Amino acid sequence: MRSVIIVTFLSLIALPSLAATPCNLEISLSCASGHCTSTTLNAGPNACSGEFIAALFSEQENVTISGFTNSLGLEECFDSTTFPIPGAGAFAICAGEAALAPGASFTTTATIGTLPGAPSTIPLIAVTYVSDISTGDELAFVYAFNDVTLPTCTPTVNVPPVTLTGVPYTVSWSEVSTPNTPFIVEESTAADFSAISATRTVQGTSTQFEHSVNTSTTYFYRVRAVQCSGAPGPSSRTVSIVVQARPPSTSRGTDAVVPFGTTTPVPIPLEVRLSTTGKKALNGTTFTTGSDKPFATVTPASGTIPASGSIPLTVTANPATLPPGANTATVTVTTDTGQKTTVPVSISLVTPVNPSGKTLPPGNALIIPVVTHVNGSGGPFQSDVRLTNAGLGQVKYQVTYTPTQTDGTTSSKSTTVPVDGGSTIALNDIVKDFFGIGATGDIGDAGAGALEIRPLNNSSTQTYASSRTFVTTSKGTLGQFIAAVPFPQFATKALGILPIPGQTPPIGPPTLSLQQVAQSTKFRTNLGIVEGSGTPANGRIRVFNDAGLLLHEKTFSLRPGEHRQFGNYISLEAGIPTLDDGRIEIVVDSDTGAVSAYASVLDNATTDPMAVMPVQPTLSQATRYVLPGMTDFVSPFSNFHSDVRIYNGGSAAVTVTATLYPESNGTPIPAAPFSIAAGEVKAIDNVVPTTFNVTGKGGSIVLTTSAPSNLVTTGRTFSNAAEGGTYGQFIPGVTPAEGIGTGDRPLQILQLEQSANFRSNLGLAELTGNKVTVRITALIPDSKTAASTEFDLAGNEFRQLGSVLTGFGFGQGNANVYNARITVQVMSGSGRVTAYGSVIDNFTADPTYVPAQ
Repeated sequence: MRSVIIVTFLSLIALPSLAATPCNLEISLSCASGHCTSTTLNAGPNACSGEFIAALFSEQENVTISGFTNSLGLEECFDSTTFPIPGAGAFAICAGEAALAPGASFTTTATIGTLPGAPSTIPLIAVTYVSDISTGDELAFVYAFNDVTLPTCTPTVNVPPVTLTGVPYTVSWSEVSTPNTPFIVEESTAADFSAISATRTVQGTSTQFEHSVNTSTTYFYRVRAVQCSGAPGPSSRTVSIVVQARPPSTSRGTDAVVPFGTTTPVPIPLEVRLSTTGKKALNGTTFTTGSDKPFATVTPASGTIPASGSIPLTVTANPATLPPGANTATVTVTTDTGQKTTVPVSISLVTPVNPSGKTLPPGNALIIPVVTHVNGSGGPFQSDVRLTNAGLGQVKYQVTYTPTQTDGTTSSKSTTVPVDGGSTIALNDIVKDFFGIGATGDIGDAGAGALEIRPLNNSSTQTYASSRTFVTTSKGTLGQFIAAVPFPQFATKALGILPIPGQTPPIGPPTLSLQQVAQSTKFRTNLGIVEGSGTPANGRIRVFNDAGLLLHEKTFSLRPGEHRQFGNYISLEAGIPTLDDGRIEIVVDSDTGAVSAYASVLDNATTDPMAVMPVQPTLSQATRYVLPGMTDFVSPFSNFHSDVRIYNGGSAAVTVTATLYPESNGTPIPAAPFSIAAGEVKAIDNVVPTTFNVTGKGGSIVLTTSAPSNLVTTGRTFSNAAEGGTYGQFIPGVTPAEGIGTGDRPLQILQLEQSANFRSNLGLAELTGNKVTVRITALIPDSKTAASTEFDLAGNEFRQLGSVLTGFGFGQGNANVYNARITVQVMSGSGRVTAYGSVIDNFTADPTYVPAQ
């Protein structure tokens, strides 16, 4: 339906497809109680003058848009009642000549109504288009998505997912269509409400509860109107909260969860066990304590160590001024003999959750294909997410979790998280802390699914997110980076679900490719697929060997928003007992749906996972491909090696020339050209010595073809573990078009850390053979300033900055940094640059590759 509206609108304004956009406009859309307002701001330095068109659309049938006005003086207006277009839903448009001064804004307002048969939640699109009066060229085209929820007789209920014993929380709900009616709120510790623990009659839309518990307990709530449309109202969908008896702890620290908006100090019990290696008797030794963050106070401040070496402390966190998400302090215990122990303690502030339904996301939405929480005896398997708003103003994000193997239109849960401009928030253990799954600590309390991050009220394209899924063991963590995939990168045949301003549909069935997968004595591969548009999808999963031979094909179908993961896919689903190296294709055959995928390749000896993200080969065309961070290095203390895979996704054989550019602008080392047949994967293990006949070197490998080709290049850099097996990270190749140049928006690298547990390296590579000057900026939580440095990169140069945050003066001594972000900007020069982070566990030496966005 949306495509009908958009195509009609674009035909009315005769949108030039390749026109420049010299006006720098931004737009936001807010809705409340059936009334919506869009605000268009001129964020540029010059006035924006021309033919303006302001519009508001809804894809839903049985919807009305009335009372459409604007503050810019656009006088030529019409809507779907005066100019009906069959199948186009509701719309309102105003046009006219106007000018918008720098920093000025204008608004449009409208009232949204419904006819019988309309849903209660109406998705809307606000658009501002500006064209040159003389030439008709496009000067600006901005748009924003939002939903307006119209009241019915069934309220929508919200409650925080988790809190601590003794910390109050609020249950809130929406108004119903009969105003000023009181509501009945029921509480139970049983999901079926077989026993009601509390009933309240409330005049208003919220009430507060508080529970003190000795064991973690789940409380369920439902709400109904006393009267609505002349009868008792129906009960809402059930919501729940876990009240934890004490915050869960692992060998890596403690995480206390309370509702965002809590203002009273929160006591967090903490047990610090001192090392007794090479000890004298600890009994009678004294200690002092401290915290590196002003919101956390440690008591006692000093004392005498018990004979057990375990010191009970209380960390009192003041959450009143903290942002949502995890706020982490480092608690330090120092003995009078000089022994020092540091422990991270987090207070996570979580926002209310409500039942929701998956809908079509806007073009600036991000989708993380899988997040999880599984309770285990050694430690949880969890997903930590970082969310950055790199713009200037606050953005509210709707974060929606859809449980695996469910229909997202009926099973999803959503929460709204505000992020201030220029800030990054840490959504640690997001499935547990923000959606309550696993919060009881029971082994069976577990879940996995897909996560959508949607800017609610504006068209900002400066949203960035990342995710690390990992398991905590007695030695440390083993993890993998799971990319946040922009919705436009999902594979789809449906032009109507692509975000405006319009994209052309792919030629033939869209295909995702995942390479460097295996099923052998060394490795096994899990496969995940996810639907992103809120409509059903079907297609085929195909497994190939490196020679391009199709070994197995299986059909799949996904419900709207559904996530599915197949363990040991190659052996259990495809029936292939051994595949030392292969490739998986996901082909989308349906006319509806949008699909993404991932593969998780696990080392059978170490269980270290490596996430492989998909590529659409037909959309990847270049003559130059760069693989940064390829190496061969062995010392008495460490060893690193790199395996490379090159897939030819084109229809003809190509000849590839490979050159190694050693780190810090070393002398280039060429290799003999080689050919790759159409559909073939060229597998090169231990690439530096086998292809370039050198050892003890690392850098970038540049692969070139004489004509544009459709190559997919990937690498895996790893170390051999002393106990057998490997620890490694997957590194995708980059084309010059995927890098940045002078004047481009900076690259963003999230989820960096410098602490007792982790260190972070930064890798940079020039992609074209031309010199550039780059600026590296480190942004630290709670810091009012950012640290920057500039330096030159020669053409083709690769450079790695080890423990990069320490190089900026952060993460030294007791001042650990847990949620850092680095930006990379090209200041001058004709080259183009890519970058990545590598976050290394200090105890397992497991690296996690974090690509720049």
